[in-house]
Amino acid sequence: MRYRLLPLVFVLGLALTACASSGGSSVSQPRVWGAFMERGLSNIPMKPGLNVRVFNDFTLDEQQYIKYDKTTGYFTLEPGTYRIDGWSLTTFGWKLTPEQRAAAYSAPGYAFLWNVEKNDMEILASLQDPLYSLPSNINGVLKVAKKTRYYFGHQNGDKVDGISLQLYDPNIKKPDGTISTNHAFAQLVIERL
Repeated sequence: MRYRLLPLVFVLGLALTACASSGGSSVSQPRVWGAFMERGLSNIPMKPGLNVRVFNDFTLDEQQYIKYDKTTGYFTLEPGTYRIDGWSLTTFGWKLTPEQRAAAYSAPGYAFLWNVEKNDMEILASLQDPLYSLPSNINGVLKVAKKTRYYFGHQNGDKVDGISLQLYDPNIKKPDGTISTNHAFAQLVIERL
């Protein structure tokens, strides 16, 4: 009798251990995320100071923790902890003439995540310079206590003549002959942890 109960005790112990390690629930939480890209669909010059990135290509999950207003570029995040990853670049352009290249100058700047309600920066991205069209990378964790609006922005100071947030050239074609919009100027992924 003792040996016949041993497998039952073992299986019961295994089941209890599995329940304890999953927090007592076998239901996993759905992934909450938003993926955003700003494609070059027009020519947008930088303004002195803060510039809001307005994403024109984005996908949101169905959980509604992350909302996006494509008119203002503002995100609304519900309470929780979020991982923020992405990049933003500014540029003098591509295929510059020798004269345009000579007129380009160094204008260090950076991307950032801005809290609209606090009117303050929440996460600062790495330094970048439009002289080389390299991205400013953002990577951080954000704790949101109450429903809050944010935007992803970029600044390169007060002297920004000739620097663009976004460029579009209708003469650049895909292999099938259609106009290419395959030029990204910013990308962002927001994931609720």
